[in-house]
Amino acid sequence: MRSILAVFLLVLSAVCSSFSGQIVFNGNLIYYEIEGTEGELVVVISDGPGLDSSYMTGIFQERRVLRYDHLGSGKSENSSSIDIDFQYYISELAALIYSLDLNSFHLVGHGFGSAVAVGLALTNPPGLLSLVVVNPRLNYTAIDLAISELRETEPTNGFDKYNFLLGGISAEDRAKGITDDLINRATYSLFWGEDPASIEGRLRGLDLSSGLPDLRVPILVCVGIKSFPGIAHTSAYQSGAPNSEFVTFMNSGHFPMIEEKAAFELIVDGFFKRVEENSSIGILPKTSREILQGNPGDRVFGQEDLERNVNMQISEDFTVMLPSSPGAGYSWKISSFDEDIVRLISDPFYEEPIEQGNGYDVFSFRVVGSGSTRITFSFGSIWDETPMRTCSMSLDVEEYSVEPLTITTPDSGKTFIVGLNEPIEVVLESPVDSDLKWRIASTNPGILRQPEESETRVSENPLYAAKVIEQVYYFEGMNYGTASVRFDYGSSWEDLPPERTFEATIVVAEPVRECIIIQDSDNGRTIEIGIQQSVFVKLKKSSDENSDWQISSCPGFEVISGPYAEEYMDVRYTIFHLKPTGPGEVLIEFAYGGKNPEASSAETFTIRAQIAEKTEHLLKPGDEDHDVGSN
Repeated sequence: MRSILAVFLLVLSAVCSSFSGQIVFNGNLIYYEIEGTEGELVVVISDGPGLDSSYMTGIFQERRVLRYDHLGSGKSENSSSIDIDFQYYISELAALIYSLDLNSFHLVGHGFGSAVAVGLALTNPPGLLSLVVVNPRLNYTAIDLAISELRETEPTNGFDKYNFLLGGISAEDRAKGITDDLINRATYSLFWGEDPASIEGRLRGLDLSSGLPDLRVPILVCVGIKSFPGIAHTSAYQSGAPNSEFVTFMNSGHFPMIEEKAAFELIVDGFFKRVEENSSIGILPKTSREILQGNPGDRVFGQEDLERNVNMQISEDFTVMLPSSPGAGYSWKISSFDEDIVRLISDPFYEEPIEQGNGYDVFSFRVVGSGSTRITFSFGSIWDETPMRTCSMSLDVEEYSVEPLTITTPDSGKTFIVGLNEPIEVVLESPVDSDLKWRIASTNPGILRQPEESETRVSENPLYAAKVIEQVYYFEGMNYGTASVRFDYGSSWEDLPPERTFEATIVVAEPVRECIIIQDSDNGRTIEIGIQQSVFVKLKKSSDENSDWQISSCPGFEVISGPYAEEYMDVRYTIFHLKPTGPGEVLIEFAYGGKNPEASSAETFTIRAQIAEKTEHLLKPGDEDHDVGSN
């Protein structure tokens, strides 16, 4: 519903020259306005905190512009008891962007607003086209030092940093957009401090400038020649940002969008146009998904795959990767799923490329049962329990029908191989007239589960021509691995050693796959592989074209193809396709570094492979003989 409303509001703004609204963030009402009807949206973050954003009205006549009032300023309403800090303002901006479903946009930050803009940009939000910072305040330790130096040259009486931070503007231009009643001094002082000659508030010690080298989007740094703390201070930001431009407004102080309105609009709009001409936002890269989906159990789904039905089979593994921004306080969570049909293989985790780039929340599942289910994900903020959006993925798993494996008393000491979710019945006999019973002494609940309670039944035993008690225990494989089950036969009310025991080993085996996929998280592992199988080694790489993964040592394998590069969800990979040449145990080694083979390697990756003529602990389609003998 929230998404439909957001689309309606943006459509409304496209046909109206101006539109205002509010979003709810952590119980507070955040006021915003959208002006204009054409072009990529420009999100404007005002100075402050505490400064009403209305002074930014109409700064771009030919574009759609969204401006908003920080909490504690303008028309935004503080309805909660939350303690506001700098991180809150980053999350507040992210809430606005996510609530309105902004798929592509430019960011313009002014003064303190540039710190908020840079803070959000460092979280790599999807859809960000460019960043413009106007008289940016990013390094507050350096600004505090500049205030101290300025005080030494100014009269002591009446010195107030406020006049310099918002000064440098003529009285005539100040009357056009900046008046004292636009600033909430309580909010302003909370962050800048009450001391007129230093920064004592919550901005003290904050430095966003160190993150500029990590930004991937184009950056325009704007400075008014009469602004405080001056060009020398601001130019340091530009030199720290590799993909940036710098412009000086010769007749402006802190407010070039007012003092030199026409020139400001012309220069910044020209920057936007250059960015848009070179932008590839919305063009999805070719990915390695074809490789992954070509092998059972290694299917990968993205956000575009949600809200659709997917057909799967029992024992298939799949991964869901959803774009996330934990740095801004936003992430995906699993709201609900049917554990009788799918299970999480591991705890969800956040992943991003080796180089800075958009990150993803990663969820890995295994199909363990038949039927239909929906996996529901929710996206929200650490500040708010109510999710901003939810979406789901529907799974249809075909019915899995197989006769149960029956293990009886004479089978003690044997090993059995079963498939995932395959039913197992352990049937243990005892005389009718005995007071002793069988009970489970130990098992492996991480590999085997009991789908239903055990039962007791009376049956005829043809060997003895007498009735016997059968205690039946029901199991099924829930994860791959080896489980030992042991039962003790004895008194249920006396603490005595059992009269006898029953033990069996059950191997829940993976199905044989033509290909095995190995990735970064497998570093240092030992894998079992059949000589008839092949291996895809898929390792993350940076954007540096002069560095890549190379094979250092690969005994017992031949290279079928590779190395070649693939890209999936902004993550770049180098891929090798290998096939074993004979049985044995070998160590495969890869090195990451310069393409010169003699250059030293900065990173290594190793896998130990146990290559077998036949895969005894892997189930092949059609296998029926589960008993592989005694231990």
